[in-house]
Amino acid sequence: MAGRILVAIALLAVVCPWGRASDGPLDRATLRGLKSLKIIVDPLDAELQRGGVTSKNLVTQIAQRLEKGGVPVDDNAVAFVGLHLTAAHAKKKTSAVFLSLGLYQTVSMARDPSIKTTTETWSGESVVLVPPELFSQAVGDTVDQLVDQFIGAFRSANPKE
Repeated sequence: MAGRILVAIALLAVVCPWGRASDGPLDRATLRGLKSLKIIVDPLDAELQRGGVTSKNLVTQIAQRLEKGGVPVDDNAVAFVGLHLTAAHAKKKTSAVFLSLGLYQTVSMARDPSIKTTTETWSGESVVLVPPELFSQAVGDTVDQLVDQFIGAFRSANPKE
């Protein structure tokens, strides 16, 4: 058990850099007026794929949940929700899987508005400890929780009239 906790802590130290967006009031404010978004899932490692996790299924799952929550999804949108998964694998034992769901938008630099970039303006993260045979279920459940968190943030910034 202590080994699993150490793996999770090490994973968090590596993949959770300081200064990232989160789900605070200022981060939620960046969602105001957002008309639609697309969905991007970063490439998955082979172990997660062997455990039944696929990018295609995750995109479909996220899209359905967002639409059900009243968040418009459009493959032509500029802003996007991105999902990133990182796994620290142990041979035939419980692995730590880090999931990060973020909203990325184009922003301009205050000092020179002609300089633009795409950056994460909102995010939610989670770490799960799970054996490889339960990757698909655990990842799916955690993605639902992160998407629900985003829907709550979106709705707080864009209340229905």
